[in-house]
Amino acid sequence: MPGPLRPALMALAFALAALVASWSPLAAPFGLLTGLGALALAVRARREGGRVAWVALALALLASVASAWVLARTAGLGRTLDDAPLVPAHGERETSKELDAAAERSRAARERAEQQVDPGPGPRTRN
Repeated sequence: MPGPLRPALMALAFALAALVASWSPLAAPFGLLTGLGALALAVRARREGGRVAWVALALALLASVASAWVLARTAGLGRTLDDAPLVPAHGERETSKELDAAAERSRAARERAEQQVDPGPGPRTRN
């Protein structure tokens, strides 16, 4: 691998990693940091890296902007109180119904477990 091209390839690798991490709200902070790092590496590698450095610069900029946008939308920027919730919540009746059904499915196993439990002798006191 030629020496002058190596910084540009490193910047490109970081830019691709940032681009992969930019779409998820959980990974977006890492995508933003990696994108900014790739941006700095690409700026330094522009002189000797040729087209690879310019591609890395463009991808790093895209990844940083995309990560910032995902983080802003996740934080609620651009939403109003009238908007539908991002995660629909179940009502109290639906939740109670699901919990009751789960309790009914596991009732036999819980009763068997209660019968099998032997508390054993109690703790001995020291006198």
